[in-house]
Amino acid sequence: MEFFIKEWGSGEPSLIFLHYFSGAAESWRWVIEQLTPDFRCVAIDLPGFGQAPPLANPSLAAYGDYIGNALKQLEIKNGILVGHSMGGKLALQVATTPRLAALLSQVILVAPSPPTQEPMPDQEKQRLLNQHPSRESAVTTVESATQRSLPDDRRALAIETYRQAENSAWRWWLQTGMNHSIADQTAQIEIPVTVIASQDDPVIPLQMLEHDFGELLPQTKIIALSEIGHLIPLEAPEALSAEIRRLIA
Repeated sequence: MEFFIKEWGSGEPSLIFLHYFSGAAESWRWVIEQLTPDFRCVAIDLPGFGQAPPLANPSLAAYGDYIGNALKQLEIKNGILVGHSMGGKLALQVATTPRLAALLSQVILVAPSPPTQEPMPDQEKQRLLNQHPSRESAVTTVESATQRSLPDDRRALAIETYRQAENSAWRWWLQTGMNHSIADQTAQIEIPVTVIASQDDPVIPLQMLEHDFGELLPQTKIIALSEIGHLIPLEAPEALSAEIRRLIA
């Protein structure tokens, strides 16, 4: 199986990054730049995004297996899996699988899609389904998800990766993936889980994450940021990398 991976730096532990819906491995670049002096950092293009072809039969379990196979190919041991938004839910999926969780020491979720069902107004979902991959829709999506103005290079990347996304993967997540609850599997998670999210996130409310994780994984540590939107790795890479460093320490 071929994986589309970007790798930076060296040192232990290894950090493995899973991007958000409409992102790509490159979306993590600015966070990873802060970490590579000390850690091996690996970012994966998830199937249907970036350069990776879509899965023939997408499901949360299939994405979890794909990520697990990438971890094995990378020879990860005691790695830290960092997932943003969609990548957060997929990271949780990996953590519910004991044979894959054994490769990890902890999971860090950044503004994650919740383990239950991700909220999205029907009108917004239809816009995303009907207007992809138009540039105008990409701009609207990026601007509505952020609280801070992105520098030109980050904004350009967010628009580019939005438009790169394969239609089958795009539709699967909006119609099925984000609505698939894995709440009944979270009891199997034994490794530490941390959620880093913003109380000003316009996409996934912090209160929902506090409720879901409080009910399903009460041992989860929640770190609340402010004045940042949903695209934390692009809006505040320095702040996010600092939190990740503290969690490793």
